[in-house]
Amino acid sequence: MPASNQPRVVIIGGGFGGIAAAINLKQHGFSDVQILEAAAEIGGTWLHNTYPGAACDVPSHLYSYSFAQRRDWARLCPTQPDILKYIQEVAAEQNLDKLVRTNARVSQCNWLDDAKHWRVVLESGEQVEADAVVIATGQLHKPIWPNVEGIESFTGRSFHSAEWDHSYDLTGKRVAVIGTGASAVQFVPEIVDRVGKLVVFQRTANWFMPRKNRSYPKPLAMAIRWIPGVQAFRRKFIYWYGEALTLMIRHPKTLGRVGALRSKQFMYSQVKDPAMRSKLIPDYTFGCKRVLFSSFFLPALQKPNVEVVTDRV
Repeated sequence: MPASNQPRVVIIGGGFGGIAAAINLKQHGFSDVQILEAAAEIGGTWLHNTYPGAACDVPSHLYSYSFAQRRDWARLCPTQPDILKYIQEVAAEQNLDKLVRTNARVSQCNWLDDAKHWRVVLESGEQVEADAVVIATGQLHKPIWPNVEGIESFTGRSFHSAEWDHSYDLTGKRVAVIGTGASAVQFVPEIVDRVGKLVVFQRTANWFMPRKNRSYPKPLAMAIRWIPGVQAFRRKFIYWYGEALTLMIRHPKTLGRVGALRSKQFMYSQVKDPAMRSKLIPDYTFGCKRVLFSSFFLPALQKPNVEVVTDRV
């Protein structure tokens, strides 16, 4: 495709989606491509989310590009620093550095009928013209604060897990956590032994599957890295394991009963007290809410300094 006939493509967002879009466009012969990233670095969700214990609950074999596989992951599910390093390494390997503009937050995108192109306006006032715009802004780094009466008058320190305040020392403090989703499941076990009192507000109980996510034993790590085919086999196995979980969710009256039985067996083994079981074990169909993976969250909720509240905030 001659350079003079190249469509101008602007990608908004430098996370996994934006990087993948740029690489694929390059592979298909597009050369006039630029990525506009609001932050100071690329990385998206994995640049912004730095709360204690931040990690992906999808195994690294799948939570990575098919064209940029790695054999040196430290554990099954990669941590935030591992993923951020991976994204930035892939971008460098694919020579995307010259395509990325950081600190370039987009405020408007306007289609100009007469000119037949997009006008992309940055917060700085600068305007960028494009024939095509790819939106890859994501949404997992944008805090949603609960609509709780009086929250604006709270005089203590408050912050969202997506904007963790690392400057604030939680040691010995009374801490309230609103929500028990995937982020809380990761950071609660990390802070529980440091705080004085932890009150966890849970709206709906979760189905859990086990996940310890410890570093690979050295023999396994060496096998993955040096024996041909081991990585490919594990990737295919993990893919079909994940598909089996999807089938359980799609067929709740048949395969879903198997998933519920496995999850309930695991949760009963971790929660012995009947009163806590009534709070923590779901009463709805397996898979109606995202299934979470952790072997440490339920034990953390049963520590002496923790209170689980299921009343509405």
